[in-house]
Amino acid sequence: MNTVYLNPRYLEKVPACPVCESVGRETVYAVTQGVNAVRCGCGVFYCDHCLTEEGLTAYWKDYLTDEHNADEEERALRRRMYLVDFDYISRFLPDKARVLDVGCADGLFLDLFAARGHVCRGVEFGQSAAREAAQKYPVWEGYFPELDIDPGYDLIIFRGVLQYLRKPRLFFQKAVSLLDAGGFVFITAQPNMHSFCHGLYQNLFKFHLTPCDCVGFSPQSLAGEFSRLGCFLVGERFFYEETPYAKPEKDIATVHEALRRKASGGVIEEVSPPFWGNMMTLIFRKQS
Repeated sequence: MNTVYLNPRYLEKVPACPVCESVGRETVYAVTQGVNAVRCGCGVFYCDHCLTEEGLTAYWKDYLTDEHNADEEERALRRRMYLVDFDYISRFLPDKARVLDVGCADGLFLDLFAARGHVCRGVEFGQSAAREAAQKYPVWEGYFPELDIDPGYDLIIFRGVLQYLRKPRLFFQKAVSLLDAGGFVFITAQPNMHSFCHGLYQNLFKFHLTPCDCVGFSPQSLAGEFSRLGCFLVGERFFYEETPYAKPEKDIATVHEALRRKASGGVIEEVSPPFWGNMMTLIFRKQS
């Protein structure tokens, strides 16, 4: 999908932080020529160029087939990871919880909730993915903050979604407005910009910023955002060894080699491996 998100035709400058709207920022690393990852004083990282509306439409139109489900081995690993995520969040849920998955793709993660008797709904921006998920669940297609969705949910899921948002606070506000008191926001499979590997590998971090994956958070920055909305942190995990991606001995050796190269003034050439802290899983609860 690089042909879309690095095509100058589809790019526009980002003049201010997409979260707090501050114009002050520090360049962290170059993404490509003329495009940089920057850090705002509020703790949020973002790309100084993002996709235009035309670019977003082009990227998401066939995302399900061209990216999300293109590699069968990756898809199998993701399904195993779904089980890890589900096992964690399910401990917090009442019976027959009302669940809304924002960015539900083809609905495979929702399948786990439905199998336990929960009432499932989805939101999806990508047309092909929305059609696929709608074969199993009621699905709203389009831009989440603008959709007319009845409130009353026990759980709202953002799984691998927040990095794509150009106006994150609109999504956070919408989600909290749809939750019942005591309901949960579940953020998972989310790159952690304060991770050791992001700091070491920078633009070779596997989940580095791009004009598409244009916003990066840390646990602290997300906790601050949800605190503003009357939600408090009740769960925090950084899954690694539990995941199907982990190969601890190999991953440690890879990171050690990257550190050695950096210390000797060399250049890190390989993409970062799976590692402790790369991905974060957070659960916020709306105050009663």
